[in-house]
Amino acid sequence: MKSRLALLGVGLLLAVPACSVEFAAARAADPAVCTAEDIQVDVTRQPSGPVGLVALENASERACTLDGRATVTLTNAADEDVSVPTAAVDQPGPAVSFLLPPGTTAFQGITWTPCSKGDSSCGVGNGLRVTLPGSTTPLNAELLDFPAPEKNDITMSSLRVGTIQPSRQGVVAW
Repeated sequence: MKSRLALLGVGLLLAVPACSVEFAAARAADPAVCTAEDIQVDVTRQPSGPVGLVALENASERACTLDGRATVTLTNAADEDVSVPTAAVDQPGPAVSFLLPPGTTAFQGITWTPCSKGDSSCGVGNGLRVTLPGSTTPLNAELLDFPAPEKNDITMSSLRVGTIQPSRQGVVAW
């Protein structure tokens, strides 16, 4: 009887590490939400008008999850936020949760209404700051095809922000 208990005890001890390995594998299959440390942001002004393509590249070595929409904020030369009325829109469709593997990019569209710098309700800046869903750490975006930063020529009387998508298809076609 003692030998059976000893074998049973050894079997139980061996089962514990196997459970731990299965739990670790399950955790690895359920990646964490993308953070500011994972993502690099570019915003490319589109030739079609006051439209921007926000590109969120996973520059980390781990896959992470995105869901929702990033907050986009106009900034001035002093790196301060500029107040612009902003609306969240479900364009090109509702938000979807998806895995962003290392080295891949997710996309979000923005549109804005330009205004005259002399108008008191016109937001004027030279940069854009992007904050990922669920984060409080903003990222300064690399601006492509925008006016030179020293011109301080990005004007917005309103801003509309679409949803993050795993593909660029339709992201700026609204």
